[in-house]
Amino acid sequence: MSPSPQRTWFRILAILLALAVALGVDFGVRQLYLKFWKKPFLDTHPLRQADENFHHGIKPNSEGVDTYGPYSAKYFSNSLGLRDEKIREVDLRTDRPRILFIGDSFTEGGPISWEKTFVGRISDAMKVLGIEVLNAGVASYCPTTERVKLRQLLGEQGLQVSRVVLCLDISDLKDEFYYEEGPDGKVRQTAYGPFADQAEKLRRIDEACSWLESNIENNFVILGAIVRNARLQWRKHASPTGVTEYDAIPDWAYNWPDYQGPHQNLVEKGLHKIKKEMTRLSNELKARNIPLTLVVYPWPQQVRAGMRPSRAETEWAAWAVENGAQFVSLFPVFVNETPAEEVLSRYYWKNDAHWNEEGHRLVAEALLEKL
Repeated sequence: MSPSPQRTWFRILAILLALAVALGVDFGVRQLYLKFWKKPFLDTHPLRQADENFHHGIKPNSEGVDTYGPYSAKYFSNSLGLRDEKIREVDLRTDRPRILFIGDSFTEGGPISWEKTFVGRISDAMKVLGIEVLNAGVASYCPTTERVKLRQLLGEQGLQVSRVVLCLDISDLKDEFYYEEGPDGKVRQTAYGPFADQAEKLRRIDEACSWLESNIENNFVILGAIVRNARLQWRKHASPTGVTEYDAIPDWAYNWPDYQGPHQNLVEKGLHKIKKEMTRLSNELKARNIPLTLVVYPWPQQVRAGMRPSRAETEWAAWAVENGAQFVSLFPVFVNETPAEEVLSRYYWKNDAHWNEEGHRLVAEALLEKL
């Protein structure tokens, strides 16, 4: 006997009402969490600024708090717009040795206090030897931005240094696609990098994903988790690029030393471009009689892979020989007989590629032996 129309409508209304109540509870729980438990992000705006020459940098003579996810630390910059232990005036000329570090977020140290970053630890150790250490690292830097920044610091501003230590990792290959030096000598960002020909399509995808993130993921618990996982899985496996926003990790970009897949041509193209930029950077330093030290280190996925030597070592070791640069690999420091998960839990942030305070200590000790 088939159910009556009234009973069918009653079931439909009951299901809709239950869904509405569940969504209401889901929304309410999330709003209570946001209001009473979640710690707000600390304001870091005064520290970072756009730069007309090398796209982005640090505001000179500033004090603030740098925040990354759940981590935060006091942050100071000196007169050159470089991270430092305090606000201070840096003399452009000096009679004592001076080492300048440059790199991305690993080198900058971000939400770790200066004295616990590897550059800060090296600086403290070098002081007793009469050697000054400066840190020009900034998140998302790559050889193009680093070369232009070095040109400004060492050329236009006349900063005197005895050695440049450039720290390079697997993310630089991708970043090189997104930054380029224009005819005016200034760095500009290229929207969607190697996929610029699909910019309009990708822009519409980004807008839709941003709407989902802002209106659904941020306001619901269960529904938000479902939508977020579906969005990230789509962007990783079904998007036309394998690369999109900040929270989607493209395999070809962040696993390029061991990657084999449909974007293999991008790996080779990116490697060619980054080597070309590094050679230009090296030649500009040679013209100023400044020696270069190149440091490479693994991300967590390379620690887990446990492969030695990694292509990230062999490619750059060969480049260093060709260009007369000192080469330091930190792969042996993290990839060795110690189980990978133990290394990651001890030296890296949980669910993140960056080193924790212990990781910075380990890196400082390893580099001090070389420097």
